Amino acid sequence: MQVFWFFLCIGTIQAFLPPISFRIETREIRTILKPTNDPLFKQIKGFYGIIGPDINSSSITSLYDLFTGDGMIQGVFFNNNKMTFVKHFVRTEKLLYESIHGRFSQNFFMTPLYILLNKIGCIPNTLGLANTAFLTTDKQTFALFERDHPYQIYIDIDNHLLFTVKKEQIKGLTHFSGHSKYENQKIHTIDYNVLTNHLTYIQLTSQFNILFKTVIKTRYVPLIHDFIVLDSKIMFIDSPFVWTFSMNMKNPPVSFDRRKPTYIYLYDTLKDSMRSWITPHPFFIFHYGHIEIGENIEIYAPVYDTIDFSSLEIKGRYRHISLRQSGEVVIKKNWMLENMNLDFPLKLGKYIILREIENNVINGFVICKGLTMIRRIRLPEGRFFCGEPSIVEISGEHYLLGFAYDKRGMGYITLVGIFKEDYRELELEEPVSIGFHSIFNSPYE
Repeated sequence: MQVFWFFLCIGTIQAFLPPISFRIETREIRTILKPTNDPLFKQIKGFYGIIGPDINSSSITSLYDLFTGDGMIQGVFFNNNKMTFVKHFVRTEKLLYESIHGRFSQNFFMTPLYILLNKIGCIPNTLGLANTAFLTTDKQTFALFERDHPYQIYIDIDNHLLFTVKKEQIKGLTHFSGHSKYENQKIHTIDYNVLTNHLTYIQLTSQFNILFKTVIKTRYVPLIHDFIVLDSKIMFIDSPFVWTFSMNMKNPPVSFDRRKPTYIYLYDTLKDSMRSWITPHPFFIFHYGHIEIGENIEIYAPVYDTIDFSSLEIKGRYRHISLRQSGEVVIKKNWMLENMNLDFPLKLGKYIILREIENNVINGFVICKGLTMIRRIRLPEGRFFCGEPSIVEISGEHYLLGFAYDKRGMGYITLVGIFKEDYRELELEEPVSIGFHSIFNSPYE
């Protein structure tokens, strides 16, 4: 009888949830592109893809909105002048549930209820969006989102096929970081608890069996986007995020407290020891560019002096952070770079390539060596980049391969010369949406 009343209550709760609409826009798109006479595009063989949220860019009003859309992969297969554009929605448990029952409300205040219903097995994980990044391990590719487990993606370059295989259920692990790494035949990931201020660092085999696991106490709400693996050590920053509540909230009730410092932690897994540095001013880092290990630890990364999840007005300033053995933190700046909004660093040898953002669109790239700007690339008038490019080498030259779009939203696959003036594009005859991280799978790797 108790079981009967329990499910009756759950059914009643679900009946009073906000209205939901059916998903008809998650259809797969597969378009064979027209052959090209461009010799550079003809030489590419492999798959370029970006992963991102299924969200209308015109409806984005906050940083939080960017992480709420279902995971969608947009990509192009290249094979002997045969090119195929694909758009694939990662078939998450949430998306499959919505295809039958309709869409869940995206109101933030419904999230705690959805989490509770998921814990007791009534609905899937509504935070399982698979929209952030890729992880490649032993020739397998996975779509990631930090509040869920990874989804395996099958990519067949020869036959131009891409589809979702399955969700990888990992025993003993609640969540899997959207920026997990595969280094030295091991997977490195983190999880965090925002209520108890704890971060969990985990090492796994390529088959997702746990090898090592430790829990680290943080000072603040541990909203940690990315982290660094240094041999047997892990480095992460603890930025001053604190809980703030008001009666009129649509985004997470977390704010960045500029009155408090940021802490940088270096944990040694072999010695089970922690080293920490206190920064003179608070900041946040989404992605790291270059790390040098010597007497000191040198970090090059876009740094955010403040961050507001309810706004899109954020600015990444590319800086050099030196962690001294004495415990001192020295932050170096190039005042020319300070005037630019830079993010998503890509490493090419001793160079770092960063996207440049103006008026919330990506209109070019900046090439740096250390803090010195080597080259500034501007896209042609009316072209805006979409997501993160991948670096490809063609005929001895390096190019950025990625998607661009015009003011109509129509998409293009592009090649942008890194060290020389060279811009090429092919029209996709399909619109492209915003994306986060990219992948380039080559049959030769």
